[in-house]
Amino acid sequence: MSAGRIVFISLVLFLSACATRSYHYESTKSFPLQDRAVTQTQGHITVSASVPGEDEAQAIFGIPIYQRGIQPVWIEIQNESTNRIRFAPTSVDHDYFSPLEVAYMHRKGFSKQARSEMERRFYRSAMPRQIPAGETRSGYVFTHASPGTKSFDVEIFSANEDQTFAFFIAMPGFTPDYKSVRFDALYDHSEIRDYAASDVRTALDGLPWFSMDQSGSEAGLPVGIVIIAPGIDLLKVLLRAGWNESAKAQDVKQTANAQYLFGRVPDAVFRNQRQGNRERNKLNLWLAPVKIDGKAVWLAQLIHFIGQKTPLEQAIFGARIDPDVDDGSDYLMQNIWYSQSLERVGWLAGEGAVSVESARFDFNSLEYFSDGYRTILWLSPEPISMLETRHMDLDDPPLNR
Repeated sequence: MSAGRIVFISLVLFLSACATRSYHYESTKSFPLQDRAVTQTQGHITVSASVPGEDEAQAIFGIPIYQRGIQPVWIEIQNESTNRIRFAPTSVDHDYFSPLEVAYMHRKGFSKQARSEMERRFYRSAMPRQIPAGETRSGYVFTHASPGTKSFDVEIFSANEDQTFAFFIAMPGFTPDYKSVRFDALYDHSEIRDYAASDVRTALDGLPWFSMDQSGSEAGLPVGIVIIAPGIDLLKVLLRAGWNESAKAQDVKQTANAQYLFGRVPDAVFRNQRQGNRERNKLNLWLAPVKIDGKAVWLAQLIHFIGQKTPLEQAIFGARIDPDVDDGSDYLMQNIWYSQSLERVGWLAGEGAVSVESARFDFNSLEYFSDGYRTILWLSPEPISMLETRHMDLDDPPLNR
């Protein structure tokens, strides 16, 4: 036997001997998941849902599944109808993890018996796909982890109909940045003007076209997006469209380099990830002192980060954004449209046109150019067909839109 083969066999035997960990977990009933569950009823079907925090999930399943980007969602379905119903886990997450897949991903270091116990634990904890008439079933769907409020649907099918339950569940231990903002105290009531939708041009006249630096002396990036929706509707639409909330910035440098509008940092920041953390879209939102048809008006800017791929590179060389800021506005419009949340859309020409040949730099040395148009989005709190989105008769959008 060759020396190399002897070394290989010895290594395998050594690693096998190290895999001696036993498997321990706690019952779901040991944690207040059911107490804080959100419950909805449609006809004879009642659905409750809750999401364990990271520490709760580790105790319930005996392994740190959040560290692998896996987030369990607990669901209970009560079927008081006379028909058997079927639950579709793909409605919660199109790319959900199967129970035995999660167990397999965490098999290393456990003894053979422990791995078998883990597999049984995950298999038995899964949410059943069928619920007989007059019965109740509960279990977990293993989804991709997302920070902040968890947004998902639970779809139920029977011989006669299908039903969709939309959930927005706050995660324990996470406080989004907008929770620290007193929106009702941002402006005096006398400052807030309310206009009809037909007067949207007048309503937006005079609102700033650019953010500023912390001192208010240097210009930032264009604010090319206007969103018309109550705050709760805006939150639900963004979550449904795949955006994640941000925690309040604690870093002094972050605050100093932030984009300011109305003399303050964004009231809320949302992000969506592309290719892990290497590329991201950042959406800054500010509540404006204006209402349209009684609905809140939000000024927004979407920043698409490109270029530097690691935190170290960004710390040394700075961030790089897509200088075509109008493409960011179009991306958000399409993103909301495709998520079936866009009621109306329109464009208004204004100041701030910057040609590609004469691109400018903001106070953070971020290059940009823009056609100087604002994209105006009216949001729908309920899903609306893409074909039902109305185009507002304002200004014709630029040809490159």
